[in-house]
Amino acid sequence: MSSLQSAAEQHSSELGSEAVRVLVVDDDSVLVRAIQRVLCVRGFEVDTALDGRTALERLDRQRYDVLLLDMQMANMDGMEVFRAVQERSSPPATIIHSAHIDVRTAVLATRAGVQEVMQKPVAEEILATRIRELAAERRSGSGPSGAKVLGPPKIPEALLRLVGGSGAANELREHIRRVAHFRDLSVLVQGPTGTGKELVAQAIHAVTCPSEPFVSVNCAAVPENLFESELFGHEAGAFTNAKVCRVGLFEEAGRGTLFLDEIGEMPLTLQAKLLRVLEIRQFRRVGGNRTRVLSARIVSATNRSVTSALRSSMRADLFFRLAGYTIRTPALAEHVSDIPELAQHFLDEFERRHHLGNSRLAPSALAALAAYAWPGNVRELRGVVENACILARNGVIERREIEASLQARSEFAEQGLDSESAIQVALQASPFAGRQAPAPALVEPPPLPPRAGSLPALQRDVILRAFADSKQNLTRAAAELGIPRTTLRARLRRYGVR
Repeated sequence: MSSLQSAAEQHSSELGSEAVRVLVVDDDSVLVRAIQRVLCVRGFEVDTALDGRTALERLDRQRYDVLLLDMQMANMDGMEVFRAVQERSSPPATIIHSAHIDVRTAVLATRAGVQEVMQKPVAEEILATRIRELAAERRSGSGPSGAKVLGPPKIPEALLRLVGGSGAANELREHIRRVAHFRDLSVLVQGPTGTGKELVAQAIHAVTCPSEPFVSVNCAAVPENLFESELFGHEAGAFTNAKVCRVGLFEEAGRGTLFLDEIGEMPLTLQAKLLRVLEIRQFRRVGGNRTRVLSARIVSATNRSVTSALRSSMRADLFFRLAGYTIRTPALAEHVSDIPELAQHFLDEFERRHHLGNSRLAPSALAALAAYAWPGNVRELRGVVENACILARNGVIERREIEASLQARSEFAEQGLDSESAIQVALQASPFAGRQAPAPALVEPPPLPPRAGSLPALQRDVILRAFADSKQNLTRAAAELGIPRTTLRARLRRYGVR
């Protein structure tokens, strides 16, 4: 606790003697308490409101640096509150913090002037850091109340191309935005096959240096005897059949980005040379004697974990040199809530490419998509949606088209599932309910322990403490927490309390 307090004092001194004042507006009283506790420990002064009207009353009486605002609330939604706040003098910087965020909502909110859009749940450090940054901008005159602002801040276009509004997708965008400002830092993108690692590399490039070249090479596809020439280039006569000089990928990338995909497949003999280049930022063409400067940022990707990568044929020193900053792309099973938006995005993209009419996914189709395990991740989802679009009739993709597309996927055999079993799971799923489990066991397994210090852990603590203080009286505990009795019962069941 003392280290947190000293950090809070340091941040407070950076912003001036006055503490940052935050107003948290959300109709989930348990979450509000947890956020208040997290921010207070970090040195913020925090007030709360459980609805929009109460928030506006507080804003009439007190001036705040940052407004943390839920999107969907009774009586007034988040955007209504935001527009009302903007009519006041010296409005606070605003963070929309909601579980109901998609890309369109984020774009509309930022165009209206919202400084930040975040998907629940947000890691406490990310939330606290962003609040601190917005408060500093506001107090320096470059924030929403200062004369330096020429228009509402915008989410970079490259980040908007990363489809999805889940917490995992937003966390990925936050990592990209942070590392983009450090051009000389190598980035390693880790994640299962088909999770969009090259798309992340392209987004880093587009945010960092969009006017420079983006050069990509698949290390697993280049023959070993040509690898050195491919990366470094060669002079005429350097080896048999080298009749003309060739520019290598290091030079071709210039001051842009060189993306090394499947870096773990690079030959060991070349790994030592690549390590040397990364250390001194210089190289020579094969057969040449002129030293050239490496100006490009190196972004590499692997589908192996750190442990498996180091146990394989990859040099540990090269691995850690490439991993100046590591970004993990999540498996699709970790952000199932993004499947409807991703599926519609792939459908729209396929139709534009082939000049087709507007199709849509029926609720039964979305239920089938949400039920499947997706061992091939986002790449497999794209293939299934495109196949279903070809099979669809009357512009509507139904469950039968998804079933037919899934039956054609070889992954069923790889994961030991027959297609009929997977389809039965899809048939049992309800629309938009996310991935459905098979019939529940008679005894529910105990839940995983929450991460210490996280907002979910604090919510759990608040609920269990209130339940214990009420001597396990559901009605009294629900009244104390300000939530319906049925909601409390559901949360207790989730925590393993009978």
